[in-house]
Amino acid sequence: MKRMFITGVSGLLGNNLAYFFRDKFEIMGLYLDHMVDIHGIQIQKADIQSKNALQDILNEFKPDILIHCASLTNVDFCELNHAATDSVNVTGTRNIVESLYGKDTKLIYISTDSVYDGIKGNFIETDAVRPQNYYGVSKYKGELEVLKRNGSLIIRTNIFGWNIQDKFSIAEWIMNELSNDRPIRGFKDALFSSIYTFDLAKILLAAMERDLSGVFNCGSRTSTSKYEFALQIAGHFKLNKDLIQPISIADFDFKAKRGKNLSLDVNQMRRELNIDFPTIKESVQSFFSDYEQGIPQKIKHLKA
Repeated sequence: MKRMFITGVSGLLGNNLAYFFRDKFEIMGLYLDHMVDIHGIQIQKADIQSKNALQDILNEFKPDILIHCASLTNVDFCELNHAATDSVNVTGTRNIVESLYGKDTKLIYISTDSVYDGIKGNFIETDAVRPQNYYGVSKYKGELEVLKRNGSLIIRTNIFGWNIQDKFSIAEWIMNELSNDRPIRGFKDALFSSIYTFDLAKILLAAMERDLSGVFNCGSRTSTSKYEFALQIAGHFKLNKDLIQPISIADFDFKAKRGKNLSLDVNQMRRELNIDFPTIKESVQSFFSDYEQGIPQKIKHLKA
């Protein structure tokens, strides 16, 4: 069985990937602040800002694949804390790349749709990188570090799913607020191609089997506004849609600027892998189906 190393295993994507791949790989997951305990998975506490600690762990575990999910992702925090953001998202990524020198490990870097400016939408991989906030800047700097390692795979994405921690992805937040009869606002003019974490995991498995390398958009093959996305979540879970108020993203007081249309063209990756990508409606359906099967409860119970 091949060995997989996942940074940020206590985060949304890192944990979901560990859960998905747990029977397919021997896995070690790296965390910093939030301890998790996943049956059959080795868990290690370490800071990616420390290259020596990383090197020691990687030298001992010898992974065939490393999926780098660990990142500061709070967009407004990143905007106000450039040094801290660079330390994790850039220096941390550089430490991973340098720690893999001389090893045959396949490096997969999880980037973001925020590297694009969000003006025209339907972005392809060769479009100009013009991030509108420092989070996007830092993730693109991380991409540049990863590109120094031949054969690496960079995934530009936007995700939703089930957290192991007591915090919410966008879909979980919508559910929580509406379930408690609290009104929410949904951006009618903010478009994205978000994808369910387990749908992304299936695509990553195909990419690893093909040894895909390069820079790829990876999301749902369709896009929607965040307002319409909230309506879809409410519809599946039979929650009160009248609590969802459509507003413009310009009416919200963010610290960091956001691109309005971050929809992604995923056709390049679809062609390379020759597999189908879900629509955003299908991804929401998968999210709901997993809820019916008790997946979020199973994931939550993994927390130490």
